[in-house]
Amino acid sequence: MAREVDLGSIVGPQGPQGPQGEVGPQGPEGPAGPKGDPGATDASGVTYGETNVEDALDELKSQMADVLYEAIQITSFTNNVGTVEMGSTVNTVVLNWATNKTPEELSLDGEGIDKSLKTKTIEGANIKSNKTYTLKATDERDAEATKTTAISFLNGVYWGVAEDKSSFDSAFILSLTKGLQGSKAKTFTVTAGALQHIYYAIPSRYGTPSFKVGGFEGGFAKVATVEFTNASGYAENYDIYKSDNPGLGNTTVVAA
Repeated sequence: MAREVDLGSIVGPQGPQGPQGEVGPQGPEGPAGPKGDPGATDASGVTYGETNVEDALDELKSQMADVLYEAIQITSFTNNVGTVEMGSTVNTVVLNWATNKTPEELSLDGEGIDKSLKTKTIEGANIKSNKTYTLKATDERDAEATKTTAISFLNGVYWGVAEDKSSFDSAFILSLTKGLQGSKAKTFTVTAGALQHIYYAIPSRYGTPSFKVGGFEGGFAKVATVEFTNASGYAENYDIYKSDNPGLGNTTVVAA
């Protein structure tokens, strides 16, 4: 029968740890893992997990440009002439304008001009009838704005006081106060002496006016129609109206 041996009596204590062995060669790269979920989206709407930083900044700039963009506007457009008497000739016109930003393109009556201009003087214009100028501005996104300014030729209406007359001519009308306007309506105040009537003269083409004096209707009658030549040499028929009574003193007349 074999004898049983006690191993604990013959195994010595554990020896010191030996040096670490050399690292083996790197194994082949494993297959790519599944695509992760999209990254978080910031307040601008750009997803940094789906694009690079340069593209994200470009997108942000584009979005900011949309927020800040304001379409081109022509805020004012004027001329130095406005209204002149019929028969006149306008040779110098000064145009002035303003825009909310510098346009990409600018044109006056369809002709391109320097986009940085804010004024233009036209010499030798030789304008003798109504004229309208059109300014057009285009911005960097091809938005367009237009504005017009006009020169208007009008004849006058005339009012004043004089003693009773039986005949009338251009000189009489020119002795009255003039106001350039395109209608028969006028409110004016005069002072008629003891022998003076109030007179009102208008182009016949304006039609027949009604009168109100001191809140009462009437008080005037047409006394003549004459061919009138104004101070600028323009001629047309004028109707002359006279107050029924003289000596009305300080009086406000409403013609309509």
